[in-house]
Amino acid sequence: MLARVSFQKDNKYFICDAEVLESIEKIKPLLSEKCWLIFKELAKKESYPAKLAKKLNMQQQEVYYYINKLRNANLVELTKREEKRGGLAKYYKVKTSCFAFMPDFGSGSVAKVQGIEKGMPKPLQKFFHPFIKDQELNAKIVVGAPDSHGEFKARARDAHIAVELAGFLGTLCKSIRYPFVFLDTMLKHISQINDNIIVIGGPITNKTSREANEHLSVKFEQKNAHWLIKSENSGKEYTEDSVGIIEKIAHPYFDDKAILFLAGKRNAGTKAAILALIQNTEEIIKPNRFNKENHAHVVEGLDLDSDGLIDHVEILE
Repeated sequence: MLARVSFQKDNKYFICDAEVLESIEKIKPLLSEKCWLIFKELAKKESYPAKLAKKLNMQQQEVYYYINKLRNANLVELTKREEKRGGLAKYYKVKTSCFAFMPDFGSGSVAKVQGIEKGMPKPLQKFFHPFIKDQELNAKIVVGAPDSHGEFKARARDAHIAVELAGFLGTLCKSIRYPFVFLDTMLKHISQINDNIIVIGGPITNKTSREANEHLSVKFEQKNAHWLIKSENSGKEYTEDSVGIIEKIAHPYFDDKAILFLAGKRNAGTKAAILALIQNTEEIIKPNRFNKENHAHVVEGLDLDSDGLIDHVEILE
């Protein structure tokens, strides 16, 4: 049985699937210090006994002995065989790297485990409420239509980015209320949308973005026929195409709803905003450092490996 658990370590939040155990017997081999060291190495990356022995300063026969104990407990598995210097190296990896204990499967214990799954770390839970409530994704994700539309006759290219965001949100919940992805042309004005809204893309390509923009503390503005991002929190202006906005606000028309805004002046900025939420979650869920009242951030996407794609994000504010 698997349970999704969340935990905090070194000021970062993690979510993983854990194997739920009724007894400690299954992981009893891990009580041995050397067995535990081998297990930790195999949890990082598959490897073979000779390499493990060298890295852990152990005898190769010792490593074989402990790997057999781990295999007998069904904690590691053989993944492949490969020739190494005239011999045959057997590679192993862990089958499960996270465990949760539940000594009694009675109703009380089940309720506790469900509470753990349901209870993301409090800051994370607070930020994603009410978009995720009772483990269910309950929001409309709105992307710009790919066809020419609106006063700017623009075509959006953000659909693939929405998939990345949806995949991330899916790791935080157990169910989704369908349908949950909409084109901006499918929806009325936000004053008539009594739902939580996650807006992807800037006001040029997404009319819902344009409607929400005026309610933000970091917003898009036109200046000398050019678009820029202006922050009321810091007073700064940002003109780079790879700069994006992440801001959560209360829905301006419905008291119990909220809007999450992720957008850039160009597609690169929108990509940066979503990547920041996924890669730097623990920082993004904090308030703006210039104004603690607002959950708003400005980020810049960077291409550190020079492959033409944004792979890293710097938080500007």
